[in-house]
Amino acid sequence: MRTRIHIALRYLFAKKKHNVINIISGISAAGIAIGSMALVIILSVYNGFDNSIREIYESYKADFVITPKSGKTLILTPEQLSRQAWPTQVQSAHPVIEENVFIKYGAKETIARMKGADSAYFEANPLGSNLIEGSSRLHLNEIGFALLGEVLAYNLGARTRFSTPIELYFPKTSGNVSITNPLESVNYCKVFHGGTLQGQSSDESSLIYVSRQIAMELTGKADNECSSVEVFLNKGITGADDVKGEIESLFPDCTVKDKLEQNATLYRMMNAERGAIYLILFFITAIISINIFSCLSMMIAEKREDIETFLGLGATKEFVKEIFLLHGTLISLLGCIAGTVIGTALALTQQIFGFITIPGNYVLSAFPVEIRATDILLTFVGVSLIGFLVSWIPCKKIFKN
Repeated sequence: MRTRIHIALRYLFAKKKHNVINIISGISAAGIAIGSMALVIILSVYNGFDNSIREIYESYKADFVITPKSGKTLILTPEQLSRQAWPTQVQSAHPVIEENVFIKYGAKETIARMKGADSAYFEANPLGSNLIEGSSRLHLNEIGFALLGEVLAYNLGARTRFSTPIELYFPKTSGNVSITNPLESVNYCKVFHGGTLQGQSSDESSLIYVSRQIAMELTGKADNECSSVEVFLNKGITGADDVKGEIESLFPDCTVKDKLEQNATLYRMMNAERGAIYLILFFITAIISINIFSCLSMMIAEKREDIETFLGLGATKEFVKEIFLLHGTLISLLGCIAGTVIGTALALTQQIFGFITIPGNYVLSAFPVEIRATDILLTFVGVSLIGFLVSWIPCKKIFKN
């Protein structure tokens, strides 16, 4: 094998009789280098956006959300309501009531998602730090307040300094429906606009937060009934899977979702996009690598006398074929190594200094970058495999003939 590699390296760097072979070899190596560089850079930038989106979405999500496996109402037992029954890693657990309610504010009406939680909920959930105006209090003495997502507040035209109350309506779950007086068939309450929250998604921006007491009165739920329980862990906790197992044993008839499972659709979509980007760039690099086919075909024709000499000295056809196969593979490897090194260096520079900025008023000021060893390995293996296959086809065909 050492002899084959030595001869292949001599053919790679030695001056050819026909200059066009050198040109094609250079174009092939440069194209593969550009393709490899693009793969590393784009995948690294995509990793950066992936992490940034995860941080934004997960920053206001509970560590675990407990929901009933069937139905919409979770009935909590005395053991589940007891703080002593929870794992020690749990900082707080908050029963939450979620329902769609009819909202009337002045002359404007809409349907929104109501979320009822206790005041301590915003101490554990950093969502309270996203206040645009007002405060995160949900009640003051006997007066109830509501926190509106910015989209909902904009659609209603509600501001915290206005004294117009927000009217909430929800159908009664028990009793007869009155045809003559429909208002008797719905629960009704008034709250005032206490604050506006900047939502990180369209769903969050359309929520209305009220106190759990108001949500219970509006939906008719008892004190031990809720739609879900949101669990927040102490900071710096590791081994969340063990905590999840303990919570599942405490709630055997419920579904416990961690942050990843709460955003499963989003993460599946992001992974699919990342895979599509890799395949597109991979096929572009494969098309560029076809130049190696032409390069090897011309190289074999030029080295016909050398081939006959090798065969005359007792070399087999397989030996000669492996020389040119190595020659084509080396072209691909050189381009891949050069492109990977350059792409990694550029991505690392952007990661440290952030030279390329994002125009406009966005959360991120510069394109985020995260270099992963798996991406570099995947790029190197994929491009090297392309070079080998593109080199193997002409060698097999020509030497067979």
